[in-house]
Amino acid sequence: MKNHIQNFMNRTNALVESGILAALAVVMATVAVYVPVLGLFVNFIWPLPIIACGVRNGLKWSFLTTLVAGIICAIILNPLQALILVAVFGLLGLILGESMRRNSNPLYILTLGSLGALLAMAINFALAFWVLDINPIAMLFESFDQSLVQMADFQRAQGIAEAEITASIDSYKKLIEMMRVILPGAFLLTAPVLSFINYWVAKKILTKLGNHFEDLPPFREFAVPAWLVLPYALSLFGVTYFYNTDPNGWGYRTLVNIQIICSAIFVIQGLALMYWYVYTKNKPHWWATAATFLVFFQLASLVILWVGAFDSIADFRKIRGKKS
Repeated sequence: MKNHIQNFMNRTNALVESGILAALAVVMATVAVYVPVLGLFVNFIWPLPIIACGVRNGLKWSFLTTLVAGIICAIILNPLQALILVAVFGLLGLILGESMRRNSNPLYILTLGSLGALLAMAINFALAFWVLDINPIAMLFESFDQSLVQMADFQRAQGIAEAEITASIDSYKKLIEMMRVILPGAFLLTAPVLSFINYWVAKKILTKLGNHFEDLPPFREFAVPAWLVLPYALSLFGVTYFYNTDPNGWGYRTLVNIQIICSAIFVIQGLALMYWYVYTKNKPHWWATAATFLVFFQLASLVILWVGAFDSIADFRKIRGKKS
C-alpha cells in the first residue's frame, strides 16, 4: 500500500514539475521571439527546462514537457518557431537531460550533446525544406540583402556621398559572401557551443537544487592532438591556391571551413595555455581575462591562434606526458 502511495506521489510531483517547466519553456520562447537582444541569449538556453525535467524526472517526462511546450508555442507563436525549438533545442535538451541523469562523464555528455545538436539541425533543415517548403538559408541571406538596401537608404538620407555609400555596400557584400562560404563551418562550431553552454548553466542550477555531477577537467588542461596542425596547415596553402584558381569551387569552400574550424580550436587552446601559465606561475588572474578579451582583436587573436597551434606540437604544458 505504501509503495502504491509513494508511486502516486512521485507521478504527481513529476506531473506538476513537468507542467511548470513546460510553462517556463513557453515563456522563454516568447521572450526569444519578442525581445531582440535578450531573446538571442534566451534562445540559446531554451533547452534548460527540458534538461532539468530529464534530470529530475526521467526521459519520459522530459519528452512530454518538450511536446507540450512545442504544441503551445505552435499555437501562440508560429509553427516554424515551434519546429525549430522542438527539433533543435528540444532534442538537445532530451540528450543532455538523460546523460546528466545517468551522471555520465562530462566529456561524453558534451560530445553526445554536440552530435545531437548537429543531428537536430540537420533534421530541422530537412523538415523546413520538405514539410514547410522553406529554405532557411535563402531566407537568412535575403534578410541580409534587404538590410543592405535599408542601410544605403539611411546613408543617403544622412547626406553621405554616393561613392562612399557604394564602397560601404560593396564591403558589406563581400562580408556576406564570406558568411555564405563559412556557413557549414559555423554550424559545426555552433553545436559544441550550444552543448557546452546548456550543460554548464544546467549544472550550475541543478547543483544548487541538490544534484551532484562530475566536474569538467580544468580549462587550463584543454589540449588537442598534434595531428590537427596538419589539416590546418594544408588549409592555409590550399585556400591561397584555390582562391587564385577557382574561388567559387568546392575545394576553396571546403578548405576555408576547415581553416575556420581549426582556427577556433587553436584559439581556445592558446587561451588555455594562457590560463595554465597564470595558474602555474601565480600571475594576476586579470592577465588571463585580458587575453580572453584580446581574442576580439584581429592581430591579437592571430597571435593566440599561433601560440595554440605551436602548443599542440611542442606540448609546452607537458600534458601528453602526464597522460601517458
